[in-house]
Amino acid sequence: MLFFLMALFENAKSQSINNEFYLWKLHTISGEARFNGIYREQERKGMNINEFQKSSYMSGGILLKTNSSILHQNFLMLDINAAYAPETSKDNFIIVPDQSEVRTSKKIGAGATFFKEKMICLNLFADYNESYSSRENLTDLKSINKHLGGTLGISNNVLPMTLDFHKRKWEEEEIQTGRKYEMEQSIFGARISKNFNKQFRNEFRFSHDENVSINQDFFRVSNTANNFDFNSHIELGSKQKYSFNTIISNLTQQGINNLKRLQANESVKILLPMNLSIFGNYSFFNMLQNLNTTEQHSLNSSLQHNLFKSLQTRINFEYNTLKHTVYNEKNTKYGLDFNYTKIIPGGQLQLAYKYEIYHKNYNSNPLILNVSYEEYTLTDSKIILLKLPNITMSSIIVMDATTTIIYKNGLDYFLIERGKYIEIKRIPGGLIGENMVVFIDYTATQPGIYKYNSNTHYLNSNIYFFNNILSFSYKFSTQHYFNLENTEVVTLNYFTQHIASTQLDFKFINAGVEYEDYKSSIIPYQMTRYYINFQKNFGKKLLFMLNGNMQDYVMLNETQGRYQKYLDATSRLIYAVFKKTNLNIDVMYRKQSGRGIDLDLFTSRTEVISIINKLYLSVGIELYRRNYVGERINFKSIYLKIVRSF
Repeated sequence: MLFFLMALFENAKSQSINNEFYLWKLHTISGEARFNGIYREQERKGMNINEFQKSSYMSGGILLKTNSSILHQNFLMLDINAAYAPETSKDNFIIVPDQSEVRTSKKIGAGATFFKEKMICLNLFADYNESYSSRENLTDLKSINKHLGGTLGISNNVLPMTLDFHKRKWEEEEIQTGRKYEMEQSIFGARISKNFNKQFRNEFRFSHDENVSINQDFFRVSNTANNFDFNSHIELGSKQKYSFNTIISNLTQQGINNLKRLQANESVKILLPMNLSIFGNYSFFNMLQNLNTTEQHSLNSSLQHNLFKSLQTRINFEYNTLKHTVYNEKNTKYGLDFNYTKIIPGGQLQLAYKYEIYHKNYNSNPLILNVSYEEYTLTDSKIILLKLPNITMSSIIVMDATTTIIYKNGLDYFLIERGKYIEIKRIPGGLIGENMVVFIDYTATQPGIYKYNSNTHYLNSNIYFFNNILSFSYKFSTQHYFNLENTEVVTLNYFTQHIASTQLDFKFINAGVEYEDYKSSIIPYQMTRYYINFQKNFGKKLLFMLNGNMQDYVMLNETQGRYQKYLDATSRLIYAVFKKTNLNIDVMYRKQSGRGIDLDLFTSRTEVISIINKLYLSVGIELYRRNYVGERINFKSIYLKIVRSF
């Protein structure tokens, strides 16, 4: 048998020389071997906790990557990667028993590509990853991720098609708090495109998505969704004078959050003589959720005129009608805006002005309104209010985009009452990251019949001097109401806003000052912001960067938590000690003060990195100090990392 296999291999080898066919060929092999060592100390006080911990941690590992083919490179290409990293740690505590633990990080993945340069191409992959990480240097995480799938591509000039399938299972545990999350997801997708020419393009997409998650309370959440999308784009006439775009989407979701949603959008753009252009858009929205039906029709159009390159004038019109199971709403908006640009001695002037008249007509009986899947982006230094007043705080549910991960109040976010409105803020170290999008469900008490008109002015002016080195900006906006009917129980936002700023942008320095005065009937405040960004190379050996930002808020209608302050400062120094040896120093400081947001956070890292041929060496020291709403954490560590690539 052995002689037969050897003969078969020699025959395949001979054929590969003459006919480029073979049994198996190894093209590349690469990898690395590594060692990590860490010693750290952590002290934690406050919130009925007083503990001191010492930890030592060592890990090693090897990573291998191979690329090979079977029979022919256009028949089957194989990519295999594997990593094995055993870890050992020892923890010494004062108030809880000491512990030792041996952990192993593992990763293995394989990918196969059939007929990569043929009309039909098939890609298959499977990955398993077990890892340990830290979220914002606040929470240690253990994650297990299993992912497999494939893509089938069919290329042709008649009807190109792509089919793909993904199946993922994700498990995560917060080691310090013991919170656990599990999620399983299966996705099947199809994409078909048909282009008759460059002016007529069409695409159809379908996806079947199954999500199941189990949160820290062992609450099981599951949803199954089918989504159809159709896009069509048509351009007619010379220089694309006429363009039409169609989007149709249908979503059906079943599970803990049952949902049926149909959306359609049609837009048209027409270029006319005398530098005129017309834009029109119509959209239809129909949704059935929690036995409530919402149907919405929206129409907006504009007529635009360009005078040379300096003046752009536009007339706008919008009409929106919404029918809900328990209320009806009609909105109309008229507007006029100008944009003007002028070269002036020594610089440039930009002016923009917009005027809008808005009419709202709302008709219903007083009710408890259920709001679902409302989108927000949470940013630490911005005030984020939920859109409706009179919300029942206990009804608020904050979720991720799949609605399967439900965030926890007090661990991931917290709520602040601002009169009839509610402010939401994320908690650093929780599951919600900075600038992360979340979706919120809640119930709110809404009034019955009411009508009102509003007019709004917006003015934006900018002056730039010396090739934009120095600039000044002033923004003004105001909103008032008239023709009020039964609006006593409605919270209308009367506001006047002034924003003045100046900025210097010269070579390696960018700095500025901004002042905002926001007089509002809902949440008035005054804000002053200072910022500076400095980056400079001192020869070829030294790079220094410094970024600083400070924002002071005065909440004018608050008796408690009247002042909110945010201070962020980061710096980095990179010094080339030798040709391939660098000293890196990173420092970050953040301070927040105000009701429910008090935070004092300092982190620093000093690291020496050296590369000798294919040997990578890193040794460093980390410091971490955090005081958040009375809970203090002091942390320091020293680490060593050695990596040898081959």
